[in-house]
Amino acid sequence: MAISGTRLVFSLPAYAVLALCAFMLPFVRGAGREPSRWCIGVVGVFFAYILARAHNSPVEYLSRMDIYMVLACLVAYGISAFAFQRPGPRSVLIACMFGLAVMEVVFGVRQFAGDEGWMPLGFLREPGQRASGSFISPIHFAGFLEAVAPFAIAIGIWGTQRTSVRLHCAVVALMCYVGVVLSGSRGGWLASLFSLGVLAALALYVTYQTSRPKFPGAVYGVIMMIVLVPAIAYPLMLQSDMLKKRLGQLTNVEAPKGTYDIRLANWAAAIDQWKVSPVFGTGAGTHLYYGRLYRRPELQPDPEHAHSDYLELLAEYGIIGAAGMLCLLGTHLFAGLAGFRSLVRAKEDDHYGPGLQLAFNIGAITAFAAHAAHAVVDFNMHLPGNAIFLAIIFGFMANPGELTDFEPVPDEDEALPEPPRMSRFGRYAVGGVVGIGVWIVAVALPKFPGEYWNEKARVAVRNRDFVTAIAHGERSLAADKTNPFTYLHIGQAHRITAELSPRATRAPHYQAAIASFQAAIALYPQDEEIWVRFAQALEGSGDFKAAGDAYRVAVNLDPNLGLIRSHYSRFLRRIGREEEADEQAAFARESSLKNLAPVPLRRNLSEPEHQDEQLSNGT
Repeated sequence: MAISGTRLVFSLPAYAVLALCAFMLPFVRGAGREPSRWCIGVVGVFFAYILARAHNSPVEYLSRMDIYMVLACLVAYGISAFAFQRPGPRSVLIACMFGLAVMEVVFGVRQFAGDEGWMPLGFLREPGQRASGSFISPIHFAGFLEAVAPFAIAIGIWGTQRTSVRLHCAVVALMCYVGVVLSGSRGGWLASLFSLGVLAALALYVTYQTSRPKFPGAVYGVIMMIVLVPAIAYPLMLQSDMLKKRLGQLTNVEAPKGTYDIRLANWAAAIDQWKVSPVFGTGAGTHLYYGRLYRRPELQPDPEHAHSDYLELLAEYGIIGAAGMLCLLGTHLFAGLAGFRSLVRAKEDDHYGPGLQLAFNIGAITAFAAHAAHAVVDFNMHLPGNAIFLAIIFGFMANPGELTDFEPVPDEDEALPEPPRMSRFGRYAVGGVVGIGVWIVAVALPKFPGEYWNEKARVAVRNRDFVTAIAHGERSLAADKTNPFTYLHIGQAHRITAELSPRATRAPHYQAAIASFQAAIALYPQDEEIWVRFAQALEGSGDFKAAGDAYRVAVNLDPNLGLIRSHYSRFLRRIGREEEADEQAAFARESSLKNLAPVPLRRNLSEPEHQDEQLSNGT
């Protein structure tokens, strides 16, 4: 999953593949049933607002992630709703998800079993026993698996009569839920339990409507599962110290080092951010710096996300965005349940009726329930990998497909029936998806070279290969001069090179670093790290007055981060302002004591771990 596509260099290739699929959409003949017009209309209006608000956000580069991800999700949604209507194509798509899920669980088991720092494809991850597969975080690993498992269960129950397929589905579902457990994600645990409750309710309804004599047995079976699953899982989870600790935190939100405390601080900062612009929000990507501005002292890890999709949406897109999201969820839930009722009625009339369609419908509703619940406490919808899969699920809900698995075969002397023609509304919708594909190829994809060399520069800085970092950074700027982080990486390489060089040769590197940081500030003046690095470069060059001003800007951007105060204290002591230095140092120590994070996290997994090279213990 390429660490969930959390950087554009990893997500842009996937977006390009989706764009190419969009070009083929007009030539793909669906089963004739079009998705709900209410769903399509709400999707169009809601995401038109999201794109417009993102386009008018304060920092253009930060808005790219939302803009490109939204457009990719719209393409995935359109393909899912208009092209993947028959059981065959949907089966292939879900089978691919099963394969990915199994692979991810195998990776996660290796991490949980003791190879804690291991990650495929050479990526780095935070030390710890929690499984994350190839995802950047255990949260998103659990978010993917909790959405795949319901499809495996539903297909095993309603989608097939073949024992071998049912056994394979049971194995996939079991592996997915084992992966969720090993992730240690309490949000994933709760979301999985909630979605399983939804699945049980849907299963009981289907049984009651289509096979009433079996209903009492189904009720007893559900009760047995409610009793047996915790009875088996709980003792096994207690065998792991990590899982045991996570279980304890699940029932004690006031635990001194509990992550729930971190969430509460995150949520408070998001609400403060929302108050800045209640109606329209502060813009795409702005929680990255508003979360720091309104950071609580007990939250020293970098609050890149609000730990709640709904609150982050509210803060960045305002009441209008939140209302649009509610309409989006409501219309798709209504369409999914309407499709569910029609499929159940068809199965009442024909016991061997729409088995796979019903399985996909129930799987989609259940996966939707898992994501909707998990979004309260985590941010899976902000991860491109999970967001695209959720868009596919929404497409399934908007269009349950035809009510029969197979088309009638005409007699030899009977002409093949003409495929049903798409309505004008449908043609416009498909045309919009194709247009988005064209935009992705024409506008987004050309950003890839700049992102690629920016990533290479970032990794080179991490590896302390500063000559290579500067060279890669220059290549990135040749392709895209609007990425502030490229200037940051180049500036860092020059600054650290100056510090490691003989005194007589430092000046050119410091001047190059200062120029790079100034260019970064012009693009992204709200970033505290750029200002601190700028201050350090100015300090190294001997311009103490300008360095002090830059340090104060950084403090104002993140007034409750102890590490910034520590840097500022060191600077004040160097210029002889001992009393002020002591005040800043005391603030830094107090912040460290208040910190509720059980493990210091780094903002950027590729940044150097030395404190002087890593500003804020961020995620």
